[in-house]
This record gives sequence, C-alpha cells and structure tokens, in this order.
Amino acid sequence: MSGILANIALGIVLAWVVFALAGWVVAPWVAVGLGAVVALAVVAVARDTLMPGGLVAVLAPFGAMLPALALRHMGGGLGLPVVPFGTFEIVVFLGLYVAFLAASMGVFPVDPYRLGYAPVPVGVMVLAICLYGALTGNPFLPLVAVLGQVAWVMGWGSSNWFDYVLHVMMVPVAVIVLVQRALGG
Repeated sequence: MSGILANIALGIVLAWVVFALAGWVVAPWVAVGLGAVVALAVVAVARDTLMPGGLVAVLAPFGAMLPALALRHMGGGLGLPVVPFGTFEIVVFLGLYVAFLAASMGVFPVDPYRLGYAPVPVGVMVLAICLYGALTGNPFLPLVAVLGQVAWVMGWGSSNWFDYVLHVMMVPVAVIVLVQRALGG
C-alpha cells in the first residue's frame, strides 16, 4: 500500500512543481492540466526508471502534508476558496519546525520526534490541531492531522506520525512564501 501511496504523492508533487513553473507563462487551468499530464506520464509510464525512483528516495515519506499543500495551492490557483495562512502563522511554524528538526537531530537535549511513536501524545497533538483549526476557521491543518493519524494507525508507511504531517520541504516552501510576501508578490 505504501508504494502506491508514494507514487500518488509523487504524482501530486510533480504536478504541483509543473503547475508552479508553468503558471508563470500560462493560465492556471492550463498549468494544472500540464502538471497532471507530466505527473501521470512520469508516475504511470516511467515509474520504474531512475528519475521517479530517485525522487521517491529523496522525498519520501511524503506523508499527508506535502501532497495536501500541493493540492491546496493548485486548487487556489483554479479559484477554489482557500483560507490563506497568515504571515505570523508561517513565521511561527518556520521557527518551531526548524527547532523541531534541530532537536530531532540531537542539537538540543530533548527529542520531540519520539512523541510521534506513541498513541497518547499523537492523539493530544491531533486534538490540539483540530482545536486550532476550529478557532481559526481553517479546516486544512485538522484535515491533514487526521489523515496523517489514519495513515499512521493503518501502518501505511512510517511508524512515526510526524512523518505523515510534516516534511522537510516545508522549510523552503515557507521561506519562499515569506520572501514573496515581503516583496509584495
């Protein structure tokens, strides 16, 4: 099951990259279509070749967050209603996530990544994220947290919940968004 999910996630992320690049020169609906065609070609036709296998090796586990962000961004590009993240939210996330990554790599004497293996801390974190989503009126994060928990409980990949709801690629994505906002884009 995890191989199928990894291929689906890879396809979504590839479609997102093509959408983002093509969106500079073509209409959003054309960029989404082009992204879908490229993603399907790579994942369906060339999935046993070096390029998709290498991308899965580098980017996996994709989890729920990265594909969800990609679908959210493409949907917003097509005019679907998307509640944007505030600049303050992104700055706080970026600071906390970089600290989380550093702590998980042994820079600090505490390892928060360990909490992702245990049902009670995961349940508390999911409930906290759902509460945050209810208070802010943004269902995106609770949806990702719950989807990540479902995948974690079902054993569809990693044995750590954080691998489903976070991805290291979120750091450059957050930085790019912040730079674009600072430049007025």
